[in-house]
Amino acid sequence: MKKIIKWAFFIIIALIVIRVLAGPNEESKKAAEASRGEQPADIAESAPPQKEVFRISAGKLFRDYEENEVAADERMKGKQIAVTGVVQAIDKDFTDAIIIRLKTDNQFMPARMEMVDSQKSTALTLKKGSQVEVVCQSISRIMGAPSGRRCVFN
Repeated sequence: MKKIIKWAFFIIIALIVIRVLAGPNEESKKAAEASRGEQPADIAESAPPQKEVFRISAGKLFRDYEENEVAADERMKGKQIAVTGVVQAIDKDFTDAIIIRLKTDNQFMPARMEMVDSQKSTALTLKKGSQVEVVCQSISRIMGAPSGRRCVFN
């Protein structure tokens, strides 16, 4: 039993020494820069370029997917998608994510836009029939209807 305690002690000491020799990690560096009011180096040097925005109405998006799903996906590939439309419903899914359903030509298949959690305050003020524009990071077709992910109100 004494051997096990002795080895555990040596392992803990070795890990502490390795940690000290390795120096501060990236998070510590960023926290130190932030406390001094500096912009972190990785943000200052490599701010991601803004994606091009593809604008479309919910009705046209639905029709484009009906006509040719492959072509519709290709036109939107690598872009943010701004979708305008009339609110048909304001719901939550089983994970409590905020879902805004926009009217399309098919009343039973609205465009489903999954909003990021930070948009809850805006979603609280919405009413059915409101005209909105949401910008989504990606859109695909799920069970016949357009479905946006990581969306925000514009």
